[in-house]
Amino acid sequence: MGLIYEEETKVLRQCLFEVQNEVGLGRREEAYHRACKSWLEKHGVPFRSKPPCELKLGGELAHVLYPDFVCWDSICLELKALPRKLVPSEFVQLFDYLKCRGDQLGLLANLGLDRVHVERIVFERQNFELHEDWNSWSDHIADDERKIGIRIRKALQAAYAEHTTGYGEEVAQKLIEFALRQQSLRIASAPTAKAWFDGNIVDESPIDCLVVEEKLVLVLTALFDDNQFNISRGLSFMKALNLQWGVAANFGKKCAQFNGLRG
Repeated sequence: MGLIYEEETKVLRQCLFEVQNEVGLGRREEAYHRACKSWLEKHGVPFRSKPPCELKLGGELAHVLYPDFVCWDSICLELKALPRKLVPSEFVQLFDYLKCRGDQLGLLANLGLDRVHVERIVFERQNFELHEDWNSWSDHIADDERKIGIRIRKALQAAYAEHTTGYGEEVAQKLIEFALRQQSLRIASAPTAKAWFDGNIVDESPIDCLVVEEKLVLVLTALFDDNQFNISRGLSFMKALNLQWGVAANFGKKCAQFNGLRG
């Protein structure tokens, strides 16, 4: 059984090789993008340049992704011009485009080295799972904190219901922040907190979490295998911010996990 879109891939590889040969090395990504656009037009390849790919929640626009090219309405082509090897975050970016569009194939091309480096990424839809554990809240959280906690849970569930899991951290955070605002919740991103050692302040800096309605901490991760690191980090941040309640949410590769936290 052959590779999917094998002939189309050969055409796009030819485009990339010819563009790098003529444009040369060490140029900006935009130069390669414009040259690829010209090559695709000249050779009659159907494509769209930076088409908006919308992510919605409850019928409202939550976030927009812009792949460099979509060819034959089937293949995402993402360009880089980096004098180094590709790193995982760049692969995640392409996976985000494929998941959003539902395309099977993406090409991640780096034109910043001596020869064009092209990675074929095949995206397959999976069955995802959601695991929730709110036991630490049971019979303990009350009053305003309980009401806020219920709305946070609804926001997380709404994001999962429409988009499951598998997006990278940047996209996952955009979706969750939007879902929280849909629940009319006020959020503060990256609050500043002191770090103490032996009775002395050793640092005062932003920490990687959201504070919801000034009462609950929400920590988010994406593509982690489990939620344990997130739980530990959330408890640490709660202590630093002097808050008793929190939520750890991991939108993992195959499973989303939501845990209520109690300090």
